[in-house]
Amino acid sequence: MVQLSELKVGTELRYVYGPVTRDGIIKYAFASGDRNNIHTNDEFAEKMGLKGVIAHGLYSLGMVARCLGEIASDKGKVVKLSGQMRGMVRPGDEWIITLTVKKINGDLVDFDFVEESKTLIKIEKDGVVIKKYEAEERGWVSEKDIAQNLIKTEEVAEGILHYRLRTAIPGTATIKMV
Repeated sequence: MVQLSELKVGTELRYVYGPVTRDGIIKYAFASGDRNNIHTNDEFAEKMGLKGVIAHGLYSLGMVARCLGEIASDKGKVVKLSGQMRGMVRPGDEWIITLTVKKINGDLVDFDFVEESKTLIKIEKDGVVIKKYEAEERGWVSEKDIAQNLIKTEEVAEGILHYRLRTAIPGTATIKMV
């Protein structure tokens, strides 16, 4: 739990959730009433040009709300939450949410946030692909992603992990803390 006294302008808080699952997307579809087949049926999503299902934008924004709720705890409350849905989140992705304190006015804390999706692509060892993820198999990585330098690598136990990291939702929020 975050205490108001621990925060100052510029403080960054980071949360990682996931991976996103098809089951989670389907559960959200039924809970929200948004059963659009782009979220639940790969074949339909492909016919719509999406190369497979995508998570609901509000499901992703809900993950930001989850972070804010954790910060506010039982006694505080989320006063404002606003974001722009800019990037698709897919099964297998992780949500990486970074909140930055922009202003503190008494017990009100204003944040800027960015939710990114981390899409695993493949693992290579000694130049050989030893594991492919759905993103590689379905062609979820575009030339635009490459041109925008969104493809990253990191060393993992099995070798070198290749992944895409892109903004899903940037926004702002205000929490009343106690």
